[in-house]
Amino acid sequence: MKAILRASRYVMVIAVAGCLLMFAAVTSFGMLAVLHAVVDLSRQGTALTQVPVVTVAAFKILDLFLLGGILYIVALGLGALFLDTRTALPAWFRVHELRDLKVVLSQSVIVVLLIDFLGDVLEWERGTDIAFVGAGLAMVIAAVAYQLREMPAQREDGADPSR
Repeated sequence: MKAILRASRYVMVIAVAGCLLMFAAVTSFGMLAVLHAVVDLSRQGTALTQVPVVTVAAFKILDLFLLGGILYIVALGLGALFLDTRTALPAWFRVHELRDLKVVLSQSVIVVLLIDFLGDVLEWERGTDIAFVGAGLAMVIAAVAYQLREMPAQREDGADPSR
C-alpha cells in the first residue's frame, strides 16, 4: 500500500503539465494581443484621444501576462511539493508546504483582480454601479487578507514555529 501511495504522487505530473500548457497558451495569447495592439496603435495614430484606449488595452494585456505568471508559479510550486523538483525553483521562490503556495497564489490573485478592476474603471462610461463592483472587490481582498493574517508565521528555514 505504501508503494501505491508513494507512486500516486506522480499523478501530479498531469496538474503540473496542465499549468505549464496553460502558461504557454496564455502568455502566447498575451504576445499576440501586444502585436495586435501595436498594429492598431500604428493605424489609429497617437492622438491624445487614444490615450484611454491604449491604457485599457495595456492593462488587459498586463492581466494576461500576470495570469500566465501565476500559472507558472503554481506549476513550479506543485512540482516542488509533489515531484521533488525544488532545484528548478528560482532562488526567491520558497515552497515547503501547500500553505506557502496558497499564500503566493492568494497575493497574485489579488493583484490580478485589482488590475482587472482598474481596466473596468477606465472603460466605465457613467453611473455609480462601479462602486458596487469596487465594494465587492474590497470584500474579497479583505477576506483574503484576513485569511493570510490568520495563517501561522513561518520561520526562515521553513519550519513552523508552533511545532
